[in-house]
Amino acid sequence: MCIFTYLALAVSMATMCDGFYVVNYWDQPFDFKCPLGQAISYISSEHSDYFEDRRWEFHCRPVGETRVCEESGYVNEFDQLLTYVCPDNKVMTGVSSYHSDYYEDRRFQFQCCSVTGRNLTGCYITGDVNTWDRQLTLFVPEGRVVNGAYSVHSDYYEDRIWRFNICSI
Repeated sequence: MCIFTYLALAVSMATMCDGFYVVNYWDQPFDFKCPLGQAISYISSEHSDYFEDRRWEFHCRPVGETRVCEESGYVNEFDQLLTYVCPDNKVMTGVSSYHSDYYEDRRFQFQCCSVTGRNLTGCYITGDVNTWDRQLTLFVPEGRVVNGAYSVHSDYYEDRIWRFNICSI
């Protein structure tokens, strides 16, 4: 019985790690893109008070055929509000960012793609998915996708609080 339990746990862990991407080290830029046909399904980030920066992790899941992808360009200035929603019924499939030691903040840009034959409905904005200097965790429910991001920066904490736009697909 124990061998079966360990085998089931190992298979479960292997499944959870599929599509797992840690994308940056402290103070380093990153450019993350989901594989074709997939969209972001999980976002996690941890903050370092020493570096005053976050390391990011993303997971992706299949959503159907993705096409007509476009990058937003940078959507925020350092120390300023970030508000972005993918245009034209698109889903978020990528994120890139770079860090400034002077501002102790990041600028972000997003990649969004159309999903063939699919429309977004029932969109809502999450509550805060992190608090200052703490872990950020966003699990996107099955059948839903990320369609936007909102973030406010604090010069006191040198960190950002995040919310995301989630839609049914």
